[in-house]
Amino acid sequence: MSEGSRMTQESRQRTARRYLVLLATALAVVTATVGVTGTASSAAPTAVSMVGGTTLEVGTQVLHRCGLAPLDYCGRLSVPLDRLNPGSPDITVAYRWYPATHPSSGVAQGTVVPVEGGPGYPSTGSVSGFDTMYGPVLAERNLLAVDLRGTGASTPITCPGIQGFAGRISGPSFARAAGACGALLDHTWTDASGRKVAASDLFTSAQAAADVAAVVRALGVPSVDLYGDSYGSWFAQVFANRYPRLLRSVILDSTYSTVALDPWYRSSHGSMPASFDAACTRSPACASAEPEPAWSRIGELATLLRRQPATGVVPDATGRSARVTMDVVGLVDLVNDAAGDGAIYRSLDAAARALLLGGEPDPLLRLYAQRLAFDESYTGQTSSSYSGGLYLAVSCVDYPQLFSMAVAPATRRAQLASSVASLATSTFAPFTTAEWLRQDQNTEAYTACTSWPTPRGAVPPTTGVVPLLQPELPVLVMGGEFDSWTPPVDHPAILAELGGHSRFVGFANATHVVGQGDQPCASTVIQAFVDHPSSLDSLDASCATEVPPLRSLGTYPASLNGVSPLTAGPGNRASTWGLELGAAAVATAGDAVARVSDIGVVGDVGLHGGSVEPAQGSNQLRLIGDQFVPGVSVSGTVAVGNTTAVAQLIVSGPHGETATVVVRWTLAGGAATAQVNGTAGGTALVGSCPAP
Repeated sequence: MSEGSRMTQESRQRTARRYLVLLATALAVVTATVGVTGTASSAAPTAVSMVGGTTLEVGTQVLHRCGLAPLDYCGRLSVPLDRLNPGSPDITVAYRWYPATHPSSGVAQGTVVPVEGGPGYPSTGSVSGFDTMYGPVLAERNLLAVDLRGTGASTPITCPGIQGFAGRISGPSFARAAGACGALLDHTWTDASGRKVAASDLFTSAQAAADVAAVVRALGVPSVDLYGDSYGSWFAQVFANRYPRLLRSVILDSTYSTVALDPWYRSSHGSMPASFDAACTRSPACASAEPEPAWSRIGELATLLRRQPATGVVPDATGRSARVTMDVVGLVDLVNDAAGDGAIYRSLDAAARALLLGGEPDPLLRLYAQRLAFDESYTGQTSSSYSGGLYLAVSCVDYPQLFSMAVAPATRRAQLASSVASLATSTFAPFTTAEWLRQDQNTEAYTACTSWPTPRGAVPPTTGVVPLLQPELPVLVMGGEFDSWTPPVDHPAILAELGGHSRFVGFANATHVVGQGDQPCASTVIQAFVDHPSSLDSLDASCATEVPPLRSLGTYPASLNGVSPLTAGPGNRASTWGLELGAAAVATAGDAVARVSDIGVVGDVGLHGGSVEPAQGSNQLRLIGDQFVPGVSVSGTVAVGNTTAVAQLIVSGPHGETATVVVRWTLAGGAATAQVNGTAGGTALVGSCPAP
């Protein structure tokens, strides 16, 4: 189970959200196999003292200041690459220490440790999200961000054939590149006797947990509040199972099983129909446009794309026009990535109808181009930003496969074929099993590990003894309703595996990962839990049921006549075409704002022409002949606030019709409306429609 897709697109979406805010504000050595119990926690606080103006001594470590806003100190710890080999070379684990900002007693009350996922992403790269998530908690508590081995500044795994891989990230060529990456790891380090260290199975979760435990102990931290999202939550389970005495509490955000993980991940596919259907039915625009279940159109679209891939020139995720082609496997990737990308839930149903009913591929292709940039942009990154090699090192060794990793690659491929043949052909309908397995292997590594080196001494993630956690350990488990990567349906079984003092909180209408500041309600719940973990049972999480629905689109109109007109309001004198122009203005302005939120670029081209750019020195977007509806040109400005948007627009129709309007709408709430006032053809135009 990977969060690679989620992390890539979400880091971009955080940038986009920050851009919208800018617009609104003026634009130890292991026992047997890697330790099981850890060390007893001490009641004494962490020893911290200043050594110099830029140096801080914490526990036994001397840290050096590496940032001022926020104030943080960088540290490095040497740990054995292979803890079971006395002659093992060392590798470096890097971390950052953020002191409590305003401890009331002068001494920090504790330390929070958030862990990023992927696997492959560094925790230090997500501190801004963690800072938002913890909020006032950081006044009293330190924050420790450790890059897990193989990521960030902690000896990142660099496999050129993976980091720079060209083409679809699946199939035999990618599997061969993965195998070459594993072979490279087996020939990179040498032990004290001069032998090469087989490191392809030494970058696993248990080894990383031992590293983090070593950092915590070296800093003299008695116990920590551990948070992990996606793979980070899987890692957190491993850490909690092996080092319970180093923990005060645990938060598992969007987690999955470490004991009985299904190598087919069938619950992910099984949760998709309900999620896509709910995303449409809860949005008035989408629900009124199509009464049939949204998932049925996924099937129709799969049939069409299987027969004839769609192609065209559309706006891409950089705000420029590009030629894009999408086939049925592209649709597999798209529905998978909806788990962490609300833009796909919001747009896919309407885009599918535009192609199926009107033969118009551009909305679908634009959405797919956006996905290619955000959810498949692994290649071309530095390994310190995202290590594809680390992703494979964990996926191929820690996760169950559809074949035995103990046999030769040719035998693995034969076993994989046998596994596929034994599976019911309807398992991934409307897709074939072969189509499903061709998905981006950074989402699920179904076939990527067929050539990875055979693990020789890999330490298993956990002890495997259920329940995994100590009964007194407070564990908050969180997840989004629309998260098909780690679907809520799996959580009862996960809680049973975990044990501990556990509670699950599900967030309505939310996608993969609710922490890191992505859901304000989740931040509130997390802060209350960290303040008082023992009050888990009485923790007020009622806001989780109140997360607003997504605003799924109703249609991508092919012309002005295809626009659902505004509902006329008191004082309206405009005719139907005027009400249609007003509705087209709303849709165009809403599309411009949504694109900024989704891609964060400083300029964009309209779906069917024109452009969108930021207005210099203001809190506005400027639309210049923007055509969301073919033949309908919209120009003017959109001021984006924290909760509302106001647009002042001039609309020109295909036959010389014109309207001048002011549009106001709130940015959240599935049932919100947009209010339109202005003139059309010299007569008063007053009306409303669902907010875009």
